[in-house]
Amino acid sequence: MKPAEYVRFAWSALRDRRLRTVLTILGIVVGPALITALNATTAGLTQTIISNLEVFGTDLVLVQRVGDFNFDENIVAQISQIEGVKKVYPYYLIASGEIRTRGKSFAMDPTRSYTVLAVDLKNLDELFPNIRVNSGEIVDNPTFAVVGYSAWNPRDPDIPPIDVSSLFTVSTIGGGATRSFTVSARLDRYGQALFLNPDNQIFVSLEAGRLLANRKSFSGAFIRLTEPGVSDQVVITLEQRYGENIRAFSITAIAETVQQIIGTLNVFFSTVASMSLLVAFLAIMTTMFTSVTERIREIGLVKALGFKTRDVMFTFLAEAVIIGLIGGIIGTATGVAAAYGLSEVFTGPPEETRPGTFAQGPPPEGVRITPVINPELILTGVSVAVLVSTLAGLIPAYRASRFEPVEA
Repeated sequence: MKPAEYVRFAWSALRDRRLRTVLTILGIVVGPALITALNATTAGLTQTIISNLEVFGTDLVLVQRVGDFNFDENIVAQISQIEGVKKVYPYYLIASGEIRTRGKSFAMDPTRSYTVLAVDLKNLDELFPNIRVNSGEIVDNPTFAVVGYSAWNPRDPDIPPIDVSSLFTVSTIGGGATRSFTVSARLDRYGQALFLNPDNQIFVSLEAGRLLANRKSFSGAFIRLTEPGVSDQVVITLEQRYGENIRAFSITAIAETVQQIIGTLNVFFSTVASMSLLVAFLAIMTTMFTSVTERIREIGLVKALGFKTRDVMFTFLAEAVIIGLIGGIIGTATGVAAAYGLSEVFTGPPEETRPGTFAQGPPPEGVRITPVINPELILTGVSVAVLVSTLAGLIPAYRASRFEPVEA
């Protein structure tokens, strides 16, 4: 017999038992659906996280001051001399206090509003590659400020927008220091970066930050490296030299850790999917055995009419392959839809949630997770379903092929 005839006979047999066929197909759909949905979502999550990590560039290390450690210009100079360090950008972070503008006041909060980051404004484009000015110009002066996208285009109606030439006042917690600023520039939307969200920042000069913080000790520093490969050694040197007085974070190390964690999740999800495939395997085998038992007379008849042993076996195997193929296609399509559904669930912050800085809270526009759907993933989902179904049908098909016409 030709392969097409095996398929025709198998398809006819499946159509004669529609309900059982549909239920068997549904049993195998779960496996490829899980494989496709979970792998596509985790791959998309990996891409999103890694892209956010690499916004600053992989040649960056962040150092944060701990406690009352005096992180002054001398420390900055010492760090600059470490082998592998290209440039050091100290900063002040003002994360608590109050902002007043247009007759309204609101609290600075890393999770609900904005924070003030004092850096050397002349180097803003070095810290945030591809950052763009929407209007105005960046002026490195203690009386001027540069506002991120969400500061001049807030989603919260209770927070007034801050435009170019607008005046606003920043008061630190307890009223310890108060400074007024004129907005010199508005920035385009940038998006969430690793340690902070530039869209939610109000950038001022280092001198203004020193006056607001009322101290010469910086909050920390961004360190640009000569090359990404030296990041681990620089972090080790910093920790050996300054101990528990600082925390150092390497973009490269964090990216590797994230990939390891997601790799572990993939193994876990694959195990879950394997369990569903095992259930499908047993269900298909049971269904095929039942079908063989019910069709003993039919098997004997076709053998008496000239069917060979291999013809019977291949016909039953064709049934298993068709079940697996249909189940794989439906399951993979379901998995793709589920992956996009999961991405919508994970995208977007809760209502009234406003992010802040240094990895606290989600970004205001939501971290967009786009599932990674590629031909390899689709082929894997369908192939696994066909393979499981074929293996499940081997023993029943072999048993059916061994019946003799007289015995049947």
